[in-house]
Amino acid sequence: MEQFRKFLRDKAFALVLTACLLAAAAAGVWAVRTVRNELKQNLDAVRSPSSTAPGIDEGINTSPGVAGEEEAEWQQQNAPAANSVANVPKADSSSSGAASSSGAQSGSGSVREPSALQTESLPASSSAAPASTQPVSGRVLNSYSGDELVYSKTLGDWRTHNGVDYAADKGAEVTAPAAGKVVETGTDDKWGPVIAIEDASGRIWRVCGTTDAKVKKGDTVSAGQTIGKVGSVSCECAEESHIHLEVMEGEKYLDPIKAMK
Repeated sequence: MEQFRKFLRDKAFALVLTACLLAAAAAGVWAVRTVRNELKQNLDAVRSPSSTAPGIDEGINTSPGVAGEEEAEWQQQNAPAANSVANVPKADSSSSGAASSSGAQSGSGSVREPSALQTESLPASSSAAPASTQPVSGRVLNSYSGDELVYSKTLGDWRTHNGVDYAADKGAEVTAPAAGKVVETGTDDKWGPVIAIEDASGRIWRVCGTTDAKVKKGDTVSAGQTIGKVGSVSCECAEESHIHLEVMEGEKYLDPIKAMK
């Protein structure tokens, strides 16, 4: 009998425990369903277009008319391109090679290859002739003195030096110091053989000591053109072999070195 009672006590405890677990499970299910329903209601309220969040959406006009106007404002018509590529003719592969090689223009509406459209580079032109240049390539022996007196080895006195002396070997080539017209060829009593050239501005370039003239009076020469050979400067014959160059503007002597700049 005692054992039976003990068995009932044990079973009763197990039943009570089971009942408690079932009650807890039921309460949990009910709580989950309640929370899910509330969440669903809130979500439906948020999705509803007529809903207005208190304190946030107040004063905001959500009428369909305004939304429709904004949507219409942002919608744009797809306008066709101004220049359609549909009418561009295709290049004829059979004639493109000939057109590009010959450089001839194609007929109306044809398309040229890129090589035919490129501008041909002009050949490098020869360097332009200088406006003025030394008659010989030698160094300067005696410079233009202006109003300053310098000593003359040949004449043994002091005098102005109205030109520039360039060292040069006898028989060396002499070139025109400036472009212009030959106005004098011959022998001067003071300077010896002289060739004079008048440039475009009217200045006279006198190359003293130039013999074996290659030009004559009235000829047109360019700067650097050969006009004769190195001879002797009579009034400076005691100096090293050279060519004496003078530049005159009217009755005034100029510094040849400055005149060549």
